[in-house]
Amino acid sequence: MPTEDHGIGGVDGAAESPRSPGRSWAEPFVLETERTRLRPSKASDAAHLFPHIHRQSAVTDWICWDGPETRADLIDRYISWRLHTPEEPVYVFVIERTSDDAVIGEGTLRFDGHPGVGDLGYWLGESFHGQGHGRDAVELLTRAGFEHCGAHALTAQVKVGNDRSLHLLDRMGFQKEKRTVPSTALQGPPSERPIGWIATQSRRDWENWTAKNLA
Repeated sequence: MPTEDHGIGGVDGAAESPRSPGRSWAEPFVLETERTRLRPSKASDAAHLFPHIHRQSAVTDWICWDGPETRADLIDRYISWRLHTPEEPVYVFVIERTSDDAVIGEGTLRFDGHPGVGDLGYWLGESFHGQGHGRDAVELLTRAGFEHCGAHALTAQVKVGNDRSLHLLDRMGFQKEKRTVPSTALQGPPSERPIGWIATQSRRDWENWTAKNLA
């Protein structure tokens, strides 16, 4: 999965956003595919997501966050889906399974420190891996960034060894940029591995990918 700790990668040729990013909050919205839904988080989501992230190494090994120690940590995280400032917002979403409205993961778009360039991150509970929800999460977060949050480009950070997420981002039209990492990077446990790739997508790239794949 793309990481929870966000940064910014170089993006060339990004077209202008249809609105000036970061000047006002995005209005609440819900997006979905046939099997997966993305919606704004709320405090009550903490109870559903805590068991899927607390001390769950299959999830936390691949994000730059050890996860919450208590349910209250997640309540604080989800108390508002719009965080930071309107100029450099952070948006926090919940990922649901449409078949039964089960809350299965979290998605974020962060513009703090880099207005207009959103850093995409998500995680899913282990029991929901391998069912297509990761692919849907990337699609929905990308749509959210460009259609609702004023992004002119998006980035995602991927840890060394997280080949599944890297392949997924490649399939979704992101451009990969490899970072220089020590030759021993793969020898340590996943939780200690550095960011090995920065994936980027400009608005123009997204529009071209959408026209070819979602039309």
